[in-house]
Amino acid sequence: MSQHDYPELTDIAPDHEEASTQAPPLAQEPEGAVLELVERGHRLAMALPVYAWPCTIGRAATNDLVLTDPSIGPSHVRLHQPNAGQYEVEVLDSTNGVWHGRRHYSAGERFVWQPGQRLTLGRGVQLNLRSTALPLPTTQRWRPFSRAQGLLTAMALVLLVLLSAWTTWLGATETGALARQLPAILLWMLGGLLVWTLGWSMMGKLFTGVTGFWRHVCIASVGMVAMALLDVLLSVTGFALSWPLLSRFASLASFSLMAVVIWFHLRAATLVSARTLALAVGGLLVLGVGAKLGLQWQTQKRLGDNLYMSTMLPPEWRWAPTTSVDQFMQGTDNMREQLQNRSQLEKDDDEEGDDSGLD
Repeated sequence: MSQHDYPELTDIAPDHEEASTQAPPLAQEPEGAVLELVERGHRLAMALPVYAWPCTIGRAATNDLVLTDPSIGPSHVRLHQPNAGQYEVEVLDSTNGVWHGRRHYSAGERFVWQPGQRLTLGRGVQLNLRSTALPLPTTQRWRPFSRAQGLLTAMALVLLVLLSAWTTWLGATETGALARQLPAILLWMLGGLLVWTLGWSMMGKLFTGVTGFWRHVCIASVGMVAMALLDVLLSVTGFALSWPLLSRFASLASFSLMAVVIWFHLRAATLVSARTLALAVGGLLVLGVGAKLGLQWQTQKRLGDNLYMSTMLPPEWRWAPTTSVDQFMQGTDNMREQLQNRSQLEKDDDEEGDDSGLD
């Protein structure tokens, strides 16, 4: 058999060979989106990738995304993609409608839904829209409770016990007071630490789905030790250098350190950004300190917490130069005069209050 017997083979073969050498066209992946169901404002409950449009959401089993909340209609909304990267919401439910920002949409209305915006269906079912064409956010680093954190927690608890014993011994006025008072102090301290930690753990379970119990124990124990050390450091420094302001305003430093501890607890128990939490905690700290100073002045006519040197420290710790007898007596005369003036002011205030009551 030759090519002259079947000339059509000669015509067909070259085309067939060209077709076999060409690569098949790649199927273009459709541009889609991800619907994220959010619980309690931040916790992601479910994510549904969508590549077919339109997409319906509702309680009926025929929807693409089925929600069980009774405030959701059988077919609540229908999502459209008129163009790549553009999304529209068509409201189908006639009962509760949809909230988009501060605006409410009823049945039959349509509006544009941009990726990253929050949509609220029914009585509070919240949806986010994330386009698959946009880059993903940075992966959050997760650090589980490690052995180093466990060792740090154990050291903080031991140091806290030692500090409690030392302060109890320093303030004891009778022999054997340390043995009687220390067990009760430790019981209250450890019990308070447990209650405090359980509260933050429940908050973490509510907002993030993770309790983080030992993480909160580490934060609380280290915070308690830091506040105790700060109080001791300010008292000793005030005594050694004869700076009474350090002792009188030690509570303000403790409040600031407590705000830092609360910030760490909130970081572990919520998904709110660190900057937002810092602004909120800082604002509450300013309000709390202002209210405390105002109340202190109104009730005791002074901004400090207590009188200088409420606890006597060893004389060997004092670095300030020795005060002469004349200077000491002059200081006591000034203090006596201040106390007399304050007593007179309080007496005048009481007399004015009695006179106003009689009128």
